[in-house]
Amino acid sequence: MSTPFDEAFEADGRLRPAYEALRRRLGGDALRPPAEVSARLRERPLGDDARILAIPLVLEESEYGAIQAAVAQRARALQSFFCDAVMGDGRFLASGRGLAPALLDEILACEGTSLARLRRAWGSHEPDEIRFVYGPDLAREPSGRWVVLEDNVGCVGGAADGFFVADAYARAAGQPAPTLETADLARAVEHWLGPRAHRSVGEPIIASLGCEPGGGDSASPRLRENARRARLLAPLGIEAVGGAELERLLRPGRTRPGALVNFEHLAAHLVGTVFGRLRIPLLNSPGTGLLGNKALLPFVGDMIRFFCGEEPLLATPSTRILRDGESPEPRGDWVVKMSTGAGGNGVFLPGSEMAGRLESVHALVRASGPCGVVAQRFVEPSTLSLAGRGARDAHRVELRPMTYVVGWEEVLVGEQPVGKAVSSFGRPRLNNVSRGAAYVAVLRETAPGACPRQEGTLGVTIQSG
Repeated sequence: MSTPFDEAFEADGRLRPAYEALRRRLGGDALRPPAEVSARLRERPLGDDARILAIPLVLEESEYGAIQAAVAQRARALQSFFCDAVMGDGRFLASGRGLAPALLDEILACEGTSLARLRRAWGSHEPDEIRFVYGPDLAREPSGRWVVLEDNVGCVGGAADGFFVADAYARAAGQPAPTLETADLARAVEHWLGPRAHRSVGEPIIASLGCEPGGGDSASPRLRENARRARLLAPLGIEAVGGAELERLLRPGRTRPGALVNFEHLAAHLVGTVFGRLRIPLLNSPGTGLLGNKALLPFVGDMIRFFCGEEPLLATPSTRILRDGESPEPRGDWVVKMSTGAGGNGVFLPGSEMAGRLESVHALVRASGPCGVVAQRFVEPSTLSLAGRGARDAHRVELRPMTYVVGWEEVLVGEQPVGKAVSSFGRPRLNNVSRGAAYVAVLRETAPGACPRQEGTLGVTIQSG
């Protein structure tokens, strides 16, 4: 394998421009934090089992601006594909780009739905109602290029924690902390609600916070991001309710909610009531979870070319659907994933681990249906280390820019992305906070000689077609 990209150091050992700009601004070295800073970030900094790496991921402003534009492009293409497939005449499916109607039917079956069911649900709705929370997982290849490993849609971890990790790091490091009003989640929801935000009378705005991140066993970290989501929404007058309370609020005779800030895709029995009969605006629209299915990854580049008329700004490592007991070569650099998996469930890594569990991979493919499993070329992620370039204690890094599709081709890409890191010595090697990876504060610096990037009043980049 190639030598991983070192986020902090050039090949000759010098600090990269963003880290050098941070060093000059702080008058100190953020890569060598005092012991008390490390301790504060290691010992339950968010009040649950999440940890924060004591050193930040520092990106140049211009680089993060390019990432925002690339993520917005990808989100627009996914929205357009959903509209075309569910509300349109399926032009992309008929275009000969590999995603034929029969294959989409198989993918939808893995999602527990069908195109006919989605079309019935969306029959009287408009394209600007195709809304969803989007958090792609990005990794930097050894060449320095960022690529998309997964498209996550719906109940995406990090919507609140991007803000709270930035806040905890700033306080531990003695830097100015952000205010609640600058949190991406609050700004995106406020923008979406428009005049309905801050209403104290009339139809209430409520939130259904959905899944809580967590691994599949008792030893996995317990995370409490829902409480942090609720904290960011409270200043907007939005009350978080549980599933039973939501159902009570929807009964005849109760005041109709003016909007539902849902971090989950509604249960089938609620879709007809909320989305159909009551027409309550939703943050995550029914069926859009399809867009996070990993079996779609091989086709997103062509979606961008077809719907946006542009070349993709972010590539995806070679990804293919495994069928009929097929599996990649056990010695090949492939990651095998369940197409509907989340939180690191159903993931097999390359090399010796793959070889030792090859029969388990075959069994997974046989049991998961025609589109239930994909193989993706392994990317050796970039690294961060307290000990300098090439150190053995390096942490593998991923980036998740939290993104909100709130209207037709209206995409808000956050200013507080989620960074994740897992130790090179750690097992498992999956970069999931719910499985023991640490959060990483993501800072942005203007490199010497560069012009500062102008931020919008929302604290997010707005991309509209």
